[in-house]
Amino acid sequence: MEIKCTQCGAGIEIKEDSGFITCPYCDSRLYVETDQTVEHLYIKPRLQAEQLKGALGRELFKKELTQPVEVVSAKLIFIPFWLVRLDNGFLRVPASQLEFSEMKKFKIPVGKLAPYEPELERDYEVRLPEIDLNELLSMPQIKRFLDRIKKISLIHIPFWEISYKYEENIYQALIDAGSSQLFAEELPPSPSKAKDRYFMTWFGVLSGIFLLEAFLLPKFWMIALAYLGTGAISYYFLNKDLAKRGY
Repeated sequence: MEIKCTQCGAGIEIKEDSGFITCPYCDSRLYVETDQTVEHLYIKPRLQAEQLKGALGRELFKKELTQPVEVVSAKLIFIPFWLVRLDNGFLRVPASQLEFSEMKKFKIPVGKLAPYEPELERDYEVRLPEIDLNELLSMPQIKRFLDRIKKISLIHIPFWEISYKYEENIYQALIDAGSSQLFAEELPPSPSKAKDRYFMTWFGVLSGIFLLEAFLLPKFWMIALAYLGTGAISYYFLNKDLAKRGY
């Protein structure tokens, strides 16, 4: 079967029905999907294994998680995304199932792309697309722009797949090996958010008690005394509980 290179237009004879190939005329990296080809690119990883702990610590610090962190295991993987260039913009679509839902917000840095290097497959896990080109073009968010598509590329993005220890618990995450952005379904609980929830709960309970006292007691002086008593008792128990929780 012969296909045409998307870069130089040369005819290329292939034996496989699909896969990653290199044009023998212009050395462009291509992805073959049945009888179609698209440009195949990747992003070179900037974040090295020895930098993971520092990058992870910085990302957790942004989320008010300041305790020491330990990287338990780490593996560099390449995840495929479709990049659809329009006449006045880009569309980005994951080409395989994503580990974490928040990765749908991931944006490919289009200015840092390089021709795909097949040698990557020897050293790293390079995931094949699960959504082929025809499926991509049939998606509603793509179909409405069919007349504006200029180019479609398959991009492999490097991520560190890690397990890390934080306060005796193990968590899973992905770190973008280009920008160090952290993606995770579950993060360690933030102390400040836990404190906020604690005070909001106390506020709700006391507000309910004060409203109930105002509704049930007929005299203003009775309401005032009830408020003072409730306030004093709440202050005593709240102080003890705050000290116990270390707030």
